Amino acid sequence: MNYLQHFHTTKVVEVCIAGAGDFGRGVLRQARQMPGLSARIAIDINPEKAAEAFRHAGFPSTKIMVCHSTSDAEDAWQKGFFIATASFDTVAALPFDILVESTGIPDVGAHYAEAALLAGKHVGIATKETESVVGPYLTRLAEDQGRLFTPLDGDQPSLLIGLVTWAKTLGFEIISAGKSSEYDFIWDEAQGTVTCNGTQYDATEIAALWKLDDSDARATVKSRGEALSAIPQISVPDLCEMVNVANATGLQPDLPEFHAMVLRTIEVPTLLDTQAEGGVLKGNERLEVFNCLRRPDELSFAGGVFVVVRCEDPHVWTLLRDKGHVLSRSGNSAMVYLPRHLLGLEAPISLLDVVLNGLTSGGGHATTPKFDLTARATQAIKAGQRLEMKGHHRHIEGLRPEIHPAAALSDDAKVPFYLLPGAEVIRDIAPNQPITLADVTLPPSRLHKLRLKQDKLFYTGDSQ
Repeated sequence: MNYLQHFHTTKVVEVCIAGAGDFGRGVLRQARQMPGLSARIAIDINPEKAAEAFRHAGFPSTKIMVCHSTSDAEDAWQKGFFIATASFDTVAALPFDILVESTGIPDVGAHYAEAALLAGKHVGIATKETESVVGPYLTRLAEDQGRLFTPLDGDQPSLLIGLVTWAKTLGFEIISAGKSSEYDFIWDEAQGTVTCNGTQYDATEIAALWKLDDSDARATVKSRGEALSAIPQISVPDLCEMVNVANATGLQPDLPEFHAMVLRTIEVPTLLDTQAEGGVLKGNERLEVFNCLRRPDELSFAGGVFVVVRCEDPHVWTLLRDKGHVLSRSGNSAMVYLPRHLLGLEAPISLLDVVLNGLTSGGGHATTPKFDLTARATQAIKAGQRLEMKGHHRHIEGLRPEIHPAAALSDDAKVPFYLLPGAEVIRDIAPNQPITLADVTLPPSRLHKLRLKQDKLFYTGDSQ
């Protein structure tokens, strides 16, 4: 694709960014350099942080105005200022084309995305937590408004949806697809350690497990996982992103908690193949996450995305192996991958596609709920405890994420993970027990209200 031709137009796409973190700052920086993109509005719970994001992106301080009211924002817009504010409601009436929702806060994401669509704006969602609970509802709402609700390039869901739809368009038989986890497992052979996310772990056993066993690759990988059990091998963000891909593509996890193996890049098509071919999967079209094991001097997978396809023409795939493509040990499957996700730096491609071409990013989005991200207790939880979302990874202590077929909220149904922050536990929960609505009282939230609307829409056929 010639992107310069694809987006050739005299129109400038006006963007509003909610969330002045890394993703939003990336969009701001690119907007400053791209002639077809303008980002004059930034929202953050602390408007001074939004103003700082503009300054870090290189916009002059004299042209940035912190606005606390609708009239302030309208005046600043007319005068050509860059607007920093604390609320979407302050800027909803301004003439921008698309909202980038990147707050990372599930309930705020629900409020802003819904409000933007009702205000006649497109929405690009980087708050995967919101999408995991109500993505199909927001997609349908966008359709009703004649707008688009889309994931954004720069995040793995959009990139993986694009890779999967690319493979399907070409007619490949898809065995598996997924991403590497956020942080590599970096093996230092001299020290006998593995470093992950800045923390060093003793890992002397990895020397004997570096190469796959000739007769049983699965046993090698199982032993690796056990040897590195002190390192978290699955995270909530990984599964949150994958449930959004599952809803958009129909691909499904092989296990609710995923295999999440520790693999070298060259091993992915060998292990993420079917059991009949020596891999771990029960069937085709499975979603998966792996932890990238590498030496310090080897290239990172960079949290990138992959698809494993069946090799149907031995001659062609032998040629491609000779050119450096990654095939399984048997030669019966191959991995095609994109070792990148550049956050907000590449999101503008999605923004231009939505506004100028009427296309969702990656070529797919969740039109119906197929899967939910749910939670299972990893420890005993007493009645009266309040569940709290913590940290950069939006985890809840004592809970692990799983993916299960979607279901409407009910006493015996598993609760979507990101409806649980702030919930009060109303009866004792045993270790390994899934969290259902009978176990908790959910706090009032816009996300909860939208989920009830989604359930009514898709399980009773009535959105009112």
